[in-house]
Amino acid sequence: MKKAFDAVAWMRKRRAEIDKEDQGLSWKEKDEKTRRLLEADPLWIRLKTRLVESADDSSVAAMESRETFRSKGSK
Repeated sequence: MKKAFDAVAWMRKRRAEIDKEDQGLSWKEKDEKTRRLLEADPLWIRLKTRLVESADDSSVAAMESRETFRSKGSK
């Protein structure tokens, strides 16, 4: 049976497109571009403040920085 949609092939194609679009951008420019795209995405707006349960039964916000997360994890 042939698949109607090949997610792996689609993702590889999309990554190649993004690499081509971002060619010549610095890491900071790529980061800013991603941030701008996310700020306008309705799904991201809904999910950005959700809490995620961690293995040690504490909750962390999905948007916390790594430093904040590390300091909570080292209680």
